[in-house]
Amino acid sequence: MPTEPEVRSQAGTYQLHWRDEYLDIRVDRLHTEKGGVYGEILIRTTSPGYHPHIHGPVRFNLVSTTARRQLTTHLNAVIALDWSGILEQTCYRVVEAHRAGVPTIHIASHEMPESLGMRIDPILQEKQAAVFFGDGDSLKSYLATYLSVITHLGITHNGLTPEPGNVLFLDYETDADTFWERINMISAGLGVGLPEGIYYRHEIESVVDDIAGIKHAVQEHAIDLVVVDSAAPATIEPEKAEYVIPFFRALRSLDATTLTIAHQTKNAKGEYPFGSTFWRNLPRSNFHIKADRHSEDVAVSLKHTKSNNGRRLKPLGFSFAFDDNGLVITAASPGDYEELAKDVPLRDRIKDALLRGMKTPEVLAEELGAPQDSIRKTLNRGKESLFMKYGNAWGVLQHE
Repeated sequence: MPTEPEVRSQAGTYQLHWRDEYLDIRVDRLHTEKGGVYGEILIRTTSPGYHPHIHGPVRFNLVSTTARRQLTTHLNAVIALDWSGILEQTCYRVVEAHRAGVPTIHIASHEMPESLGMRIDPILQEKQAAVFFGDGDSLKSYLATYLSVITHLGITHNGLTPEPGNVLFLDYETDADTFWERINMISAGLGVGLPEGIYYRHEIESVVDDIAGIKHAVQEHAIDLVVVDSAAPATIEPEKAEYVIPFFRALRSLDATTLTIAHQTKNAKGEYPFGSTFWRNLPRSNFHIKADRHSEDVAVSLKHTKSNNGRRLKPLGFSFAFDDNGLVITAASPGDYEELAKDVPLRDRIKDALLRGMKTPEVLAEELGAPQDSIRKTLNRGKESLFMKYGNAWGVLQHE
């Protein structure tokens, strides 16, 4: 009989290692079909004098005695081992683990978390799905690349505090050279060298069709954040629930934080990118990205349109300054930009304006491009809690 193997599993991939037999077997792409449990099996050896590759990857029914017998006959002709016992161990261990799924948790015995973990505080919750969506040319990909860089570096920047980790970028739109250039520009703007913990994958197939390869990359490189750019080619049919639901199910199986970039369509409701409501229901957090290109430096805002695990954030803003030496990204106030201010609550726009000095309602109305009646009503509602009045002018009573 063979020795007992060491078994490791992550994201649906099973690795079995027999130390005394110098043998490794990998099983992935598991699924149930017509009464069978099928997967792809890859067999390799580290035994001296043999080529490492023995067999596979091939499709294999792990609950078929006939399939095991046929594979045993084939492997006995390649290298002398107890293949009947090895395959029995493999099939038993993998099928039992696959059918058991994740452990059931007794909530009363579960250790209370200090708080909901964040991969990038305050915008990306740990091991949850988020979506950035907006029109084309709104710098969504640049913003996602910037988040990738600061995540690996683990540096607080522009009010964002990431938990350090490795990043996998699934690219359906450009190529590795373009992505490298963006990383290089952002790194130069931050004054740091090119990060080594960011991995790139040029994607052709949908996420669902390529999930085994993606899982392998997540496992091999200890990935904490997965970025999908962008949603339409990653799902094939983003308007249809039968494609959207498996997409988010596949992302969930990665056991990592995920950020999906999406181009907003005309059929969308304004709080999610496509017509299917599952783009709102399944992510834990959604942000609408908008750009203002009226000045030399481009400004973008993030409007929080959906939050499952807390209240929505106030709009966030960033300025992108491109030059020959790199890309410098700084925090910006969306209320300072004509296109972005439309998504900022009037109360916050008034507050930002008054932080620069006391003003009358007439001056505020002209500066903010808002009706005087709305200005006066907002000031009066916030009187003695946020705003103060001295004569005809108003100021900020306290900072939130």
